[in-house]
Amino acid sequence: MLIDDKIIFRIHELIESGNSLRRGNEIGQQLSNKHGELCNAWMAPAENIVQMVCPNPDNAYRKRVNEITRSSGLMIPSRVGVFTDLLSNLLIDIDQGLLRSVIDRVRAEVFDDFLDHAEFYYKDGRKNEAGVIAGVVFEDTIRKICDKKTIAQKGVKLDELISGLAKAEVISQTKAKRARASAHVRTKATHAQWDEFALEDVKATIDFTRELISNNLDS
Repeated sequence: MLIDDKIIFRIHELIESGNSLRRGNEIGQQLSNKHGELCNAWMAPAENIVQMVCPNPDNAYRKRVNEITRSSGLMIPSRVGVFTDLLSNLLIDIDQGLLRSVIDRVRAEVFDDFLDHAEFYYKDGRKNEAGVIAGVVFEDTIRKICDKKTIAQKGVKLDELISGLAKAEVISQTKAKRARASAHVRTKATHAQWDEFALEDVKATIDFTRELISNNLDS
């Protein structure tokens, strides 16, 4: 499952659980203390997902969430209902591509986190661990770039994707050569063929993947 797919799946989960929690008594208040606790517990992950998708605090969704979560009291099921409707609208905007650049930034931040781990292992001389992480992130980065450039990637081999990006002039032939070197690290590391790549190959993969993210996803 792709990273943005996981975000969308989580929003669907929150909408489903939010719809079950939004039902209060005849005047909209919580049905019990337990009901109120569940509503309050739901608020945190719901707020977190909006912050992930909309990192700018001045974003309209973020501002509305701040208004919803600022309130308190027995009417919390009603606030869960309002929040749930907001998440539904957020999904529509994502589906229509209105938040694509935001999703790209979220994706880039997550990839950077993984690459930081790979860098740590590299500096510690742990070639195998660094190679596995760097290789996987490299391939996922290539596939995300293909998605963004509307190049079909599902079921397509990594080397073919690199050729496709070069043909579409998303990357140069020189970068395509570097990409194939990184693809080699990805293949050998994930198949535990540790003797087939060197520590410096891993470093080159980390650096090139960061470059790809910066040029194609982090904007």
